[in-house]
Amino acid sequence: MFRRRKELVGVDVGSYAVKMVQLTEGKSGHKLENLGMALLPHEAVSDGRIAQPEIVADVLRKLAKNLKIKPGPIAAAVSGYEVMIKKIEMPTMTEEELGVRLRQEIVQYVPYQLDEVNVDYEILDVSKSRAKFMDVLLVAAKKEAVSSYVGMLRTAGFDPVVVDVDYFALSNAFEATYGVFPDENIALMDIGASKTTITIVQAGRPLFTRDLTFGGHSITHRIATEFETSMENAERIKLGLASDSVDRARLEKAFVETLAEWGTDVKRALDYFFRHSPEAKLHKIFLSGGSARVPGLEKFLQAELGIPAEVCNPLLHLEVDPARFEAAYLEQIGPQMTIGLGLALRRAGDK
Repeated sequence: MFRRRKELVGVDVGSYAVKMVQLTEGKSGHKLENLGMALLPHEAVSDGRIAQPEIVADVLRKLAKNLKIKPGPIAAAVSGYEVMIKKIEMPTMTEEELGVRLRQEIVQYVPYQLDEVNVDYEILDVSKSRAKFMDVLLVAAKKEAVSSYVGMLRTAGFDPVVVDVDYFALSNAFEATYGVFPDENIALMDIGASKTTITIVQAGRPLFTRDLTFGGHSITHRIATEFETSMENAERIKLGLASDSVDRARLEKAFVETLAEWGTDVKRALDYFFRHSPEAKLHKIFLSGGSARVPGLEKFLQAELGIPAEVCNPLLHLEVDPARFEAAYLEQIGPQMTIGLGLALRRAGDK
């Protein structure tokens, strides 16, 4: 009863890089023990699926070795592409009765047979729209995808004792950064290399989740087209590592055109949410992910959507040894470590 639950290493596998975060208990909260990232070869992870598991496992193994993290228990997350999250209404019943009923009626809520998915659920509250009904959060993940992902992690020498969903890892990181969730609706928007995850949350409960097929690679592609150069050189230009001879006006054009496409996709997703929740309002957008620091993104989204936006850096709220981690490094890398940090907060046995 009084034993401290063992910390887990958070492992976030994206299409661009593998990230690892290790926390310990500090004097006044969580302490950053270790973190790092390693780039993945192009197409090793494609469309949220691990296309080359042996290569990804090797990168993960080498990253852990460089960070001096011993193989052991970890928390990881499957991508939203392989997961369906849905809020449903069910007649009021016990949790045990709910489990039996969902197993019998799962095809009514997800487009798969029961033997094709791993299913979890949580009773949220009494339904506000119907008497003697309750709101239930239903999560279904394809068994094949989860098995493949777990197999890759074990090939790398790790024991995935917690397999979470990226949506919930984002929520964990937000709560650790800002404290309790506000009562008003907020959007957590994680922008990766090829996928953007949007979660609208109220008081810690997800109201809406959506994956959008854009990310940092969209800008790289646009730059490569604009300057008729390779993707590798376009990435260098995007990161400001190329020659000063780059035409700044053309580069700005590539950024602006790409952000306009992003804005259209985000608007479309939010319009869908508002159509189904016409009385709802969105008070703020919190940005994370490797592409959250695209120059001008916060101001652009605020202008396009009329909603304040802020970059979330969960590392700035941790106890940190300044002799081990430079403040400038944590400031730069923090947003893309958000999901990894949310996973590192998990413990074996968590629901």
